Amino acid sequence: MAKGYCRQRAKNKWQLEVDLGSYTDPKTGQKKRNKKYKTITTKSPREAQLELARFVAELTGDGYFEPEKINFVDFVQKEWLPVAEKRLSHTTLQTHLYYLNLRILPAFQFLRMDQIKQKHIVDFLRNLEEEGIREDKKKDDEGKLVQKEGKLSDSTIFYHYRILNNIFNYAKEIKVIKESPLEGVKKPKVEQKEVKVYDDEEASRLIECLETEPLHWQIIVKLAITCGMRRSELVGLEFKHFDYDNRIVHVYQAVTQSKEYGLQVHEIKKGKRTARKRDVVFSQSLVEQIKKLELQRKKERLAAKDLWMDGKYNFLLCDETGKPYRPDSVDQWWSRFLTRHKLKKINFHALRHTSATLLINEGVHAKVISQRLGHSDIKTTMNVYGHVFKKADETAAEKIDKALNLKTN
Repeated sequence: MAKGYCRQRAKNKWQLEVDLGSYTDPKTGQKKRNKKYKTITTKSPREAQLELARFVAELTGDGYFEPEKINFVDFVQKEWLPVAEKRLSHTTLQTHLYYLNLRILPAFQFLRMDQIKQKHIVDFLRNLEEEGIREDKKKDDEGKLVQKEGKLSDSTIFYHYRILNNIFNYAKEIKVIKESPLEGVKKPKVEQKEVKVYDDEEASRLIECLETEPLHWQIIVKLAITCGMRRSELVGLEFKHFDYDNRIVHVYQAVTQSKEYGLQVHEIKKGKRTARKRDVVFSQSLVEQIKKLELQRKKERLAAKDLWMDGKYNFLLCDETGKPYRPDSVDQWWSRFLTRHKLKKINFHALRHTSATLLINEGVHAKVISQRLGHSDIKTTMNVYGHVFKKADETAAEKIDKALNLKTN
């Protein structure tokens, strides 16, 4: 039963005290009294008693929320991390932990969860914008590791915000805090940089150069540029994911790699923030090539003494034991391929952007493009490719003017 006390401290000044009983301090194991205080200004003792009654009701009613007195670092390590290991992919978790240990935990290490306010978050994000905050290194001309100069990128600052948002949303979910301190804090802006892509002629030249490459690379590059698939999704493709009759590839699985966990095969979660399971129609020209590769892989599997994971998977990109290629090996082959054929240097992921750009220029609806790319929301497509849509729209306007024979002043 809560007990309330009212003490006059000065003229018209009163201190209200409510004793909510005892609790055990989680750090010391000692029992302490749980008391709440409030100072009010009122004209009479009777009004002070009425305010005390209201204060008691507020603290003991259904709407009252008592924040758990847990340190931010302890919450992250003991409460959030075990859940994050189940909810996040191992590569995403690895990046989260890198930024947590590097900047976030040191910044909030002396605060309890209930003590962190909007101002702490705002100050932290502003600090990330300052010069000299970078901790990563590069090799100089002599091959020595030196610290990089300059500021953090917009995307890196946003990533810190994203981690904090994840932590405090979970704290709110399990009722450690009533409201997240990120509520009301503006998201850091990330300027979408225009990525180098191939135009129609360059893409056609790329396809020509593929003819002399191994069959599996021909297929993978063509799927990347025609279906807009991510590198991890391409490495995770198995022959069972192809419906030859309907020319549909089921993009349900990915292969990723991290230092801690090595190669991991995992399902693409439906509704994931950055990627979605999806069915994509692929080119008729690929059907026979994929069937041919499937037969080749079957012969390799029959000849192999020991199959990777006891033959559980049947990947397009794999060695003779069925072990999938590392995702970074795709980038390595791509770099050598571009050099061999003297093609314009773009990174492998830019083939995905090339796919989207070619579709936009052909007038394909943004919703269709969003579904093919596996974006969780059409807004993502519009944000990433907004500049391409704008150029296509301007071209469309010019074509309309030309068709109607309209002249500009």
